[in-house]
Amino acid sequence: MNILFYISIFLFFFTLSANPQSDSLLKDFHLERMNINESAMLVLGGWVVGNILVGTYGNFKASGEAKYFHQFNAMWNVVNLGIAAFGYFNAVNSDPASMTNLEILKDYNSLQSFLLLNAGLDAAYIMTGFYLKERSKNSSSAERLKGYGNSLLLQGGFLLLFDVTLYFIHQNNANINLYPHIESLLSGGVGVGINLKL
Repeated sequence: MNILFYISIFLFFFTLSANPQSDSLLKDFHLERMNINESAMLVLGGWVVGNILVGTYGNFKASGEAKYFHQFNAMWNVVNLGIAAFGYFNAVNSDPASMTNLEILKDYNSLQSFLLLNAGLDAAYIMTGFYLKERSKNSSSAERLKGYGNSLLLQGGFLLLFDVTLYFIHQNNANINLYPHIESLLSGGVGVGINLKL
């Protein structure tokens, strides 16, 4: 039973590699995906830079809860700056010609899984923000906990919206540029079929 599964997977990707049209379609799909990622990382980068600038200013000018809110926003987004820069340069320097069809499909699936994982983490950030705000009610560090909690609510909320939106934009790209062509990608190949009953 397992051997039939592996044979069918092999034949699927052999079919893709044997069909020149599949190369073009998958490369175009990948290029569009990288364009989406490039734009997304610019949006994230703009959010990050704005938060670092406003957060740094607010850290030195505000006091109490607001000071901690701005402080945490600035610190949080230093990490996001690295993520945005890495994601941007990865998108700009991605060369679909150097990737196999299988690598393009794996890369797409990995990204979609990563975005869903991130959305789960974003929800955890939001819950942590609520927890810190609740904990601030009975703490001697109430201003700091409340400020940090409000920052986590803002940052987690933005990142959740960002990751979910990016997931659906990529899904839409696949719906338009990949899924409708799967049958034609396979039909131009070697013409071998297997009927599996699992």
